[in-house]
Amino acid sequence: MDAEKYISRQEALEADRRNWDYHWQEIAEVVFPRRADFISTVVKGEKKNTKVVDSTAIIANELLGAGLHGMLTNPASKWFKLRLTDPRLMKDTSVLRWLEDVERIIYMSLNSPKASFASHMHELYLDLTAFGTGVMFIGEDPDTGDLTFSTKHLKECFLSEDMNGFIDTVYRKFSYTSRQIVQRWGIEKVGKDVREAFEKGEFDKQFDIIHCVQPRKDRDYNSLARDQLPVTSTYVLCEGKHIIDDGGFEEMPYVSPRWAKVSGETYGRGPGVSCLPDIKMLQEMAKTVLKAAQKIVDPPLLVPDDGALNPVKTVPGGLNFRRSGSDPITPLQTGGNIPIGMEMLLDVRQRIRSGFYIDQLQLQQGPQMTATEVLQRQEEKLRLMGPVLGRLQTELLGPMVERVFNLLNRRRKFPAAPEVLDGADYDVEYVSPLARAQRQTDANGLLRVFEIASPIIQMQPESAQIINGEDTIRWLGDLFGTPNSLFKSEEEMEQMRQQQQQAQQMAMLQQGLEAAGQGADVLSKLNQG
Repeated sequence: MDAEKYISRQEALEADRRNWDYHWQEIAEVVFPRRADFISTVVKGEKKNTKVVDSTAIIANELLGAGLHGMLTNPASKWFKLRLTDPRLMKDTSVLRWLEDVERIIYMSLNSPKASFASHMHELYLDLTAFGTGVMFIGEDPDTGDLTFSTKHLKECFLSEDMNGFIDTVYRKFSYTSRQIVQRWGIEKVGKDVREAFEKGEFDKQFDIIHCVQPRKDRDYNSLARDQLPVTSTYVLCEGKHIIDDGGFEEMPYVSPRWAKVSGETYGRGPGVSCLPDIKMLQEMAKTVLKAAQKIVDPPLLVPDDGALNPVKTVPGGLNFRRSGSDPITPLQTGGNIPIGMEMLLDVRQRIRSGFYIDQLQLQQGPQMTATEVLQRQEEKLRLMGPVLGRLQTELLGPMVERVFNLLNRRRKFPAAPEVLDGADYDVEYVSPLARAQRQTDANGLLRVFEIASPIIQMQPESAQIINGEDTIRWLGDLFGTPNSLFKSEEEMEQMRQQQQQAQQMAMLQQGLEAAGQGADVLSKLNQG
């Protein structure tokens, strides 16, 4: 494709998204003000929260974004594990240790300060909960090989789906100064317009650039050249319609999760979209209640038209003179009912908080609750977010872990894999608190079996032998994300059992020898007698 075709495709995607821009602008103004520049250019440093009277929606969006970050991708805890699709290989101790080493390296790379993973993930969650769609770029530093994460403004990104409904095309339109363009690509590649601006000293002149990422249709599968990789990466300078760079990626570098999606639409809809009517109503109600409160605290005055000698002074300690016999200055009682207004405000605020899943994130602890009841209630609430978790695993967490794994593997950051792993397929298992809550039903079912079977075991103790204790503990450890290194391997358990059997046999032999010796002593004494 030439530059004109890339630009035409971007313009078509932008035209298809125009209605979304107006919708997102309306949401951003009352939910995520610092993103409120979808349909207008905002001057740097300009106030962006001028339309917000009540900040309930802003706080709810912040809480939901922080809660998702803490329950799905918390840097302080383990939130995913690598597994093999072949269950037989998962019993090999060397394979389990290698998988744990790989996981440790991935976590170290994600938590590196240079990667900025935590801050950009939080920004992504805020976009996702407010607008229903977020975009993040996952790359690497070409010099050091360190991972880099960058959440992109939804205003810049234009998306397209494949036939299965997955985002496979991202066109991002952004601006660079002439100095930034030359720094990144060199003076030889930047084109005539940028070169002239740079040579004239116009270092801060802005130029529009389109980054086009999409599947490559025609490619040489035997070639490893940048322009033959499976995913295209083309930078187009809009001024002059010049292609600055044409390369590629081994896999899609952008992850574009949607909170919830309607069939036939490319972009998602989040809690900010669902709660927008209540949020807009809350702003108007807050204005009304404030006006009513102002009239009560500082009421309008009833002044006789010819009774006051001077302009009425409403400042503290002010003296107002009136003619004798005239009516006094009195406040006007408007009859406003502040309690009803506050009750209505609280009702709308609660609906907004419920729409942002705050009830699921914050446990309302009642009196006399045991620790088990607290955990069970919290897990039940988190299970209500199951549909959201499923989409996020498919469109965010899965592609992200796969991209990170491939980047580190190509950089040879992992130790040598055991030979049994040649050609093995990997899978990602999520062990975050939210993912564990979804699977807690299995553990509760096992505990329920033990409770019901307890009277039977008391009557027939031999029936407890039906339970395989070792497999049960391993299954529970796997369910709760416990590291495999904390459990003995099957080979170690077998060796320990053999040692115990040998010890028992030696003890029995020793007892037999001692009994035989005692019998010989008794026989000797009888013979002597």
